[in-house]
Amino acid sequence: MTTPRTASRCLVIALLAGCSAEEATQVSCGEGVVCATDPDTGVRLDAAADRGPAVDRPRPNDLGPVRDAIAIRELTRIVVDPPTATLVSRAGAPATQAFSVVGTFNDGTTRPLANGTWSLPVSLAATVDPNTGLVTASGGAGGVIELTVRVPGPGGAELSATAAVTVRVERSVLVDRLVPDVIEHFARPPVSDPARRATLRYPLDRAVIPTNLPAPDVQWEGGAAGDFYRVLIQKPHASVSAYLQHTGASFGYHWAVDPEAWRALLESDPADPLVISVDRWDNAMREHIGGESISLRVARAVLSGTIYYWDLSNGRLMRLDALTGARSLTIANPPPKPAGAGAGSRCIACHTVSRDGRYLSAELWGGDEPSVAIDLTSSELSRDPAPTVYGPRDDLRYLFSSFSPDSNYLVINRGNSMQLLERASGMVVPGSGLPADHAAHPDWAPDGMSVALVTNTNMGWAVDFTRGDLAVVPRTATTTFGALRVVHRGTTDAAPAAGALVTDAHPTFSPDSRWIAFQHGTNSRGGNESTHYPGRLEIAAASATPDTPSLVLANANGSGEPDSYWPNFSPFDQGGYFWVAFYSRRDYGNARVGTRGTRRRQIWVAAISNRPTAGNDPSQVPYWLPGQDTALDNMSAYWAPVACRMNSERCSVSSECCSGLCERGPDGIFACTPPPPAMCRREGTTCSTTSDCCNGLMCFNRVCGRDPG
Repeated sequence: MTTPRTASRCLVIALLAGCSAEEATQVSCGEGVVCATDPDTGVRLDAAADRGPAVDRPRPNDLGPVRDAIAIRELTRIVVDPPTATLVSRAGAPATQAFSVVGTFNDGTTRPLANGTWSLPVSLAATVDPNTGLVTASGGAGGVIELTVRVPGPGGAELSATAAVTVRVERSVLVDRLVPDVIEHFARPPVSDPARRATLRYPLDRAVIPTNLPAPDVQWEGGAAGDFYRVLIQKPHASVSAYLQHTGASFGYHWAVDPEAWRALLESDPADPLVISVDRWDNAMREHIGGESISLRVARAVLSGTIYYWDLSNGRLMRLDALTGARSLTIANPPPKPAGAGAGSRCIACHTVSRDGRYLSAELWGGDEPSVAIDLTSSELSRDPAPTVYGPRDDLRYLFSSFSPDSNYLVINRGNSMQLLERASGMVVPGSGLPADHAAHPDWAPDGMSVALVTNTNMGWAVDFTRGDLAVVPRTATTTFGALRVVHRGTTDAAPAAGALVTDAHPTFSPDSRWIAFQHGTNSRGGNESTHYPGRLEIAAASATPDTPSLVLANANGSGEPDSYWPNFSPFDQGGYFWVAFYSRRDYGNARVGTRGTRRRQIWVAAISNRPTAGNDPSQVPYWLPGQDTALDNMSAYWAPVACRMNSERCSVSSECCSGLCERGPDGIFACTPPPPAMCRREGTTCSTTSDCCNGLMCFNRVCGRDPG
């Protein structure tokens, strides 16, 4: 019979053995004491594990020897089992791997532990159950990530261990319901035959792209009806294969990459390039012909906003969503011109967009015709005609223009002169000190401190000239400017050779206001009717003097005859680059679905190092701006934040607000307000500040998104 005194001794013995208080009340004073909690560490042992030898029951009235007899074990080290693992997600299906933690004690024994806390870095590659260590790869990205487990150690310390988890993403796409047997053709060793291989036409080799570039259209040439093709896009831990059959005369030699697969590729192995190849199965010869490969480098940059460009073929203003490539009409073309030269014209041209994306200025009907400003956030923008902030008026005519950073003023190019215009009233501000003649193509710096322009032009208006020098004028006060300073001369030759590049045109400031990219060609235009004027992109420091050589953007310009025009920097300085849009007649893709052989103007985007150095080309090979109509001529791209009104600005409906919410304030005035948590802004939607966005998102240029870093 166990007396109360004996039971008390047993309880003390159990507690000394490391049992929990609950366990200690349940043990008996038999042959020994065994509990499920490891002595001294408090670490739970796996129920199925060996719990070690029992503790001998001590003699009554002798707790000292009892303490000596109890082996006090301490946890000294932990490891993850297995130490490495590879998970392969195929076709977007999840793959799982269970991990466990094993402890080593100071007596040399090892035991599985059951109370670790598991974690992975935030990643689209995999997630982990923090309690069980079960890792799941869902196919969102591939790569190598570090799994960590932590357990409490002796004396309140914490022990940790890691395991390397490799995640691979593999996808295969059978286009137009091809039978899977086609895949076996490309399992055979390839034959090297340049004369018969598929020639990749797009993307361009060594192009640099942002992480959010919409999925491209891979285009190639070569082959015959009945042939099969494999388009392979891969990174070290992600691959996408698409299989297509040449179906005859209508076959386009292209594959528009699956958006979900493209996203997984971009998110995988951020430091590694994408490699693209197209292999051909020559069905007549029953041979697998290996294709050439090209590489793309992905910069850690997210480019959002809207690109406003001119559809030259139809004389209208279009816009593209930089995140999706969706294309739409910006505003309805103006009503037909009522009378005079060009009567009946509905053309709109020579546009510019404010740096905050709110206002657009453009010329109606033709050269030297009335101009207008339009609020791009207006809820009535779809009206025909669209409502204007000012104009059209006969006494307000200008060609090119540029908004001040706060959008309150514009520098306008009237004839060959520059004037300052107040946006709210549409009235010219006298006494600005801007150049009165031989000037064209203004661009107001993002910091507001200067305006770049072309000076010393030699023709009657700012559209056509064959001489021009790049210059800047400093802003000395809100509405006044100082003396003009030449930054680069179109030519220093008194009698330049025929075809020499002698004309600077269309300057654009970098986002930090320190650099100016410009067009350097034989004419201010890129062409006129059937005439082509060679031109290329160059860049110069805004602080440069005429004797400082400019940097030719050779990678952006491409090879062959100079054919790059009208650059415009985007608002972004991300991934180590500025990003500049320009137009070119170079071939985009093949002749079936691209523009090859047509010489149509298309808009391209090139990454430019944000730290140019003397003597080095800071540009990268460009990519084609997704979403354009390849059947039309497109040019004059202006990139701005999404058009919406910031918090506290007046509004009439919620759709005008970046926050998505327009409410009446205490003063009775409707204004844009931050959304409540339940209405937080989701990824890809507009925002005023990061606090408008849902958890985990940041507000970049008025769009909620994930940090590209």
